[in-house]
Amino acid sequence: MIFTVELMRDGVAVTRREVQAEAFDEAAATLGPINTGLGREPASGEWIRVTQVVSGRTNWFRLKG
Repeated sequence: MIFTVELMRDGVAVTRREVQAEAFDEAAATLGPINTGLGREPASGEWIRVTQVVSGRTNWFRLKG
């Protein structure tokens, strides 16, 4: 599957790339080690937003550390 992976900072995409992966967490890990997924998109701070291109489904993750 193809995913759009974005590094978000305070609601603004800092970097964006398309990656091919089997799952959301695998796609998010292309930016580094991650913590388990977040329930909702944060309003502030830094996080990873992963969107599956075909379905439009989105998950959010935080980088470890």
